[in-house]
Amino acid sequence: MEKIIPRWEWRTFADSIDLAVDLNQYNQDREVESAEVYVLSTVVNENPKVREGKMDVKSLQQVNDDGLEQWKPILKVSFPLNQEQLAEVYRVFRLSLPELSGDSVSFEDFLKLTEANPRLMAIDVVKSRKLYTVDGCIVENAMLTVDGRKFQTVAAEDPDPDLVKAVVKKLGLWDRENINYVQGLKRIRNKEL
Repeated sequence: MEKIIPRWEWRTFADSIDLAVDLNQYNQDREVESAEVYVLSTVVNENPKVREGKMDVKSLQQVNDDGLEQWKPILKVSFPLNQEQLAEVYRVFRLSLPELSGDSVSFEDFLKLTEANPRLMAIDVVKSRKLYTVDGCIVENAMLTVDGRKFQTVAAEDPDPDLVKAVVKKLGLWDRENINYVQGLKRIRNKEL
């Protein structure tokens, strides 16, 4: 089994973000188009999303003195979810598991459960991501469509928080607020961003 290494992350959102360096001078590792559904809770700030038929959950482990956040993947399972897997998702949400009519829950049924709970919200996000390696650190430059609006997000992540900080400074973004996906999507939904 592959060892899961938590990563320190820094991210910002805006309509448009100017970088101090041209990312095209660095190795572009991947370009990915995806449609995802983030399922956010008003109770906690964990990061569950559904991409390519899988529930993928990252949990915030800690925030350091620089405001960098350490996130750890804690669950990645395919739909349909069995009762144990769904119970784990609801533990992440810190909500009671709803009554189920069967042994498993399809993605469509999961969305119905989400819609029925006022403490949960499903947000459709279309992403066009370009991933680079800058000085050994992963840098993501992405365009998002959320609720019909377009946003840019830039992120840096690595197991070494000092490297993340150095790369964010190199990109000329250190003075900007660190806004994770959960905060960013909640702000977009509330029209605060």
